[in-house]
Amino acid sequence: MSIVKIQKVKDLKAVIKYSLQDHKTKEELVTSYGCNVETIERDFNDILFDYNEQNNRKKDMAARMIIQSFNSDDNLTPEQAHQYGVELADNYFKGKHQYAVITHIETENLHNHIIFNSINFEDLKMFDTKRQHTLYDLRRENDKVSKEHGLTIIEKEGKKDKYLAFNEYVTRAKKQSFKGEIEGVIDENIKKAHSFENFLELMDQQGYEHKKGKYLAFKNPKSNKFMRTKTLGLNYFESSIRYRIENKEFVPIKQNIIDKQWIDKSQEKFKNNKGLHKWATKQNINYLNEISSKLYKENISLEELNEVEIKTENLIDNFEKQLTAIDDEIFDFEKMKDCFSIYKNSYPLITDYKKSDDKTKYKQENYYQFKQYDMAKRNIHFLKKHYGIDEESSFHYKLSLMKNERNLLYGSLGKRNERARELERQERERRELHRRKHLDER
Repeated sequence: MSIVKIQKVKDLKAVIKYSLQDHKTKEELVTSYGCNVETIERDFNDILFDYNEQNNRKKDMAARMIIQSFNSDDNLTPEQAHQYGVELADNYFKGKHQYAVITHIETENLHNHIIFNSINFEDLKMFDTKRQHTLYDLRRENDKVSKEHGLTIIEKEGKKDKYLAFNEYVTRAKKQSFKGEIEGVIDENIKKAHSFENFLELMDQQGYEHKKGKYLAFKNPKSNKFMRTKTLGLNYFESSIRYRIENKEFVPIKQNIIDKQWIDKSQEKFKNNKGLHKWATKQNINYLNEISSKLYKENISLEELNEVEIKTENLIDNFEKQLTAIDDEIFDFEKMKDCFSIYKNSYPLITDYKKSDDKTKYKQENYYQFKQYDMAKRNIHFLKKHYGIDEESSFHYKLSLMKNERNLLYGSLGKRNERARELERQERERRELHRRKHLDER
């Protein structure tokens, strides 16, 4: 599936410079028609000069850009996405407008920037900006390309010419994608489930086979490929799903809500205007301060959450990084949970080894047990060095602290509830008891 939108280009040079960045595209993913991408501004101006001369006008550069985005579920190659962009440009402009198709590959969803001259070089008439042409005709031509290559399209509802706003257009596209589908199913089953295992059963019953490992994944029944839930965002990490099942009152903040008022300072208008850049920075700081005041009412501050860098990244991205780091640490930590019992149970093995006449033979005969013993020994050394843990009870206590801290962090992203407050109270009590215990030991 692909969706399209069209917009004006205010600064052609800046747009081309942005579109051609090395990390966004490759040379073979750039195609132009009636112009050269390196000299596109001059080439467009040549047509503009003829237009002004014929019409006795002094019009400035007029260019527009179509953004054609593809759904990651379609598993297209960059070359395929580029081909579909060129086909759309050829079909839509009918060979009468100069254009450049530049395919971007740096995001999960491949997308094309189709930059074109608003002036028709055949009759020197300006591009038709009526809704019929820029909305219906454009989407119709895009749907034709999608159908031809086996991609799904957004089905029309009701009247044939009913206006479909862009937000609704995107929403329908998302609902028809596996990601949009699975997100909704997960949300519904979280509400129904009384435990994480019950949640997995509900998903399996509805045809979404699961796979557990470092990351939870569900199979797309159509493509038979597994998709990690972490690609849906922090509300769909396995630990987040577990938290949401145990805390039904919790209402997670979705990323689009956070991003709604965020000002993207990477836009050229902010780069080239120091005053505007300073204003945007202040607005973003004020916005994050407003968000943080809602999120951290009860003894949790931005500083306590690894000093969220409000000047460079938005709030959700920072939370995702922190939660991912905690989840990874917990996952690696849990893999060492049996080291103390294995080490203890290996005592007879080591005793017999020391008594044996042929130690090499004995070690070969008990290779697997020795491998487990060596691993347990290394893990115990690691735990003592990095966490100060030298006994099993301390290990489980630390693991419970890590999970509680993870829940507190994630819980702060939604509406505050009694369960969250109770967790915080328990956590403070545990920390105080732990502190007193160490003072008494000293």
